[in-house]
Amino acid sequence: MNILFLYSEAINPQVGGVERVTFTLANYFEAKGYKVFFLGLTDSYSIKDKRQFFLPDSSSFISERNIVFFRSFLAEKSIDIVINQGGTIPEISKLASYCKIEGVKLISVVHNSLLATIANFSSVNKNKFEKNGISWLLPYTDTKIVKYLLLKLYKRKYAEHYKSLCKKSDYVFLLSEKYKQELVFFMDGQSIDNVVGIPNPVSFDEIVKIRKKKEILYVGRINTSQKRVDLLLQIWGLLDNRFADWSLKIVGDGDELESMKVLSSKLNLQNVSFYGFRDPKPFYETASIFGMTSSFEGLPMTLIEAMQYGVIPVAFDSFLSATDIIDDEVNGCLIRPFDVNEYVNALSKLMSSQEELEWYSTAAEQKVKRFDLSIVGEQWLNVFKELNICC
Repeated sequence: MNILFLYSEAINPQVGGVERVTFTLANYFEAKGYKVFFLGLTDSYSIKDKRQFFLPDSSSFISERNIVFFRSFLAEKSIDIVINQGGTIPEISKLASYCKIEGVKLISVVHNSLLATIANFSSVNKNKFEKNGISWLLPYTDTKIVKYLLLKLYKRKYAEHYKSLCKKSDYVFLLSEKYKQELVFFMDGQSIDNVVGIPNPVSFDEIVKIRKKKEILYVGRINTSQKRVDLLLQIWGLLDNRFADWSLKIVGDGDELESMKVLSSKLNLQNVSFYGFRDPKPFYETASIFGMTSSFEGLPMTLIEAMQYGVIPVAFDSFLSATDIIDDEVNGCLIRPFDVNEYVNALSKLMSSQEELEWYSTAAEQKVKRFDLSIVGEQWLNVFKELNICC
């Protein structure tokens, strides 16, 4: 049986969460006897993986040339099932749906929250408003009437996409059962009986255990809309003088990396290091605390990966799946969005007690066993069986 993963980017497991999850699942399926292919729009990384193929026209997923190529590819490779990893993106999903004409099964995966960008609109757009000199408008975006209007506009923009996604897919996977309540918002009573919540699996199978250091770690894209790295730097600025033996390590790249370095200097921060794009494993091995200040997430793999290494997660409760990962004050800390003082107090408590660090660290390792590849992979295989796609 042959599987095709469709995504916008090449599947480079070192680059992003979706790519790493796809790579992990692909290897798992191959170990179970399936043959796997990847199909993307652009080759940004000169990928050497023989499973990776690209559409001929990089200008648009749904160009006539790409549609013809996609349908021919399905026949040539005898594809039995397409896994659309771009379920939030209308163009990718539209191309994926052509597989149904060829009699190929379709699973579409939504790798993010559907409504958190509106629920947390002021955080997502804070820096954009400030740059345009209209930050005075931000408080109004949190009022009920403005939220209502924003949601109405958002629904008008995406409702047809999500209705079509559910109608044309054999199954739609959300990263948590909790995200069903967001999907229902778009559906106007249309059935979501083919929608299930299946989390992403952890991707590391060999964990090196070494002595932890007094390090707070961030791993991910460097931006100020979703990831709010600027907010993490501001939080660190309230701690660095009190905890001179601790350091903040920021691993990742992005359009705003240089501006975050400038902000760090402007805030006169101590013991902050920017590492750019790196393999995160060595940083997970030594860090004690993982700092996440995101406006929203789907099911953040960096948070789960860090917990595999016993790194204690501290994050805003700004996305529905946060409580799937973190049990507050048990295996990490969930902070009221976007309460800086509460965040600082939680970090201070952890940083002041070696006993608490060790206790939380052990609990974090235990918690993420629910995301083990053998457990999540079996959920995928059960769906394959229901679709009669079995080896």
